[in-house]
Amino acid sequence: MSAVVAADGEKFDTQVPLIIVGAGAAGLCAALAANEAGIDAVVLERDDVPSGSTALSAGLIPAADTRFQRAKGIADSPALFAADIQRKTTGEADRAVVETMTAGAGPLVEWLSDCYGLPFEVVDNFNYPGHSAMRMHGLPSRTGRELIGRLRSAADTNDIVILAKSTALCLFADSESRIRGVEVARRDGSCERIGCETMILACNGFGGNPELVRRHIPDMAGALYFGHPGNRGDAIIWGDALGAQLSHLGAYQGHGSVATPHNILITWATIMQGGIQVNGEGRRFCDETHGYSEQAAEVLRQPGGFAWTVFDERIATVARQFDDFRKA
Repeated sequence: MSAVVAADGEKFDTQVPLIIVGAGAAGLCAALAANEAGIDAVVLERDDVPSGSTALSAGLIPAADTRFQRAKGIADSPALFAADIQRKTTGEADRAVVETMTAGAGPLVEWLSDCYGLPFEVVDNFNYPGHSAMRMHGLPSRTGRELIGRLRSAADTNDIVILAKSTALCLFADSESRIRGVEVARRDGSCERIGCETMILACNGFGGNPELVRRHIPDMAGALYFGHPGNRGDAIIWGDALGAQLSHLGAYQGHGSVATPHNILITWATIMQGGIQVNGEGRRFCDETHGYSEQAAEVLRQPGGFAWTVFDERIATVARQFDDFRKA
């Protein structure tokens, strides 16, 4: 249940300065930043252990003008990064959001490295679609599991409270739509009401909610969902109920090479190093280098909704830097 109810007259079992809903990479980074600012945060996480879609990814962070790039002689800038995004999205991306993100990504990577010991390095033996510079920063295993694990360890070291097995049921808002607290359901069946001064919603994905996918991304209604099942769109539902402005809900992260039925992601390095995809009839059906998200829709259009990725041993050698590929 994702509801917003009136906070008038409600009594809370406890009160905290900040509640963060969702303990993926975004939520844990927010908690670490709040802790540095002297703000005690409580992070709510429905899973037994924080993971989210972060753990399913390769854990790569695109960032421009970092010391990791400069050490390898890679020339890059936030402005170039922003221009790449606008070109890739044909100008649809919100300029203010793009500029904020591209300016902040580099300092974020260096902050996580300097303050919390995350050993980032630049992936420099292949590039992703749309990027004019090598700017993917990853950890040694090239897995999101390592990224979320290191962030979780940093949170533990700094005594940040993470309430696992805890699902936010509903938010309490005052007459001005300001959040005053949340009702939390525990795995053991108990419930608790926690009041707060501020709330951060780090749970906005809705790929695990078929109804919202059909409504906002009809082209992907029949696609295999390869994200975290907890991505139910709670933040979007709450935001809508609070009168927030919603935009760009048709944007999604697809992937044209998820091995089925194993549900193992096959890195797009296989394509960017020269591999191709063919359909069940053995026909190559498009230019795969436009991007792996775009390719998801192209694969779904093929007979049976599947394709084969074809590559050689040279390409496989590059791809083996990714743990998921080695396991596949």
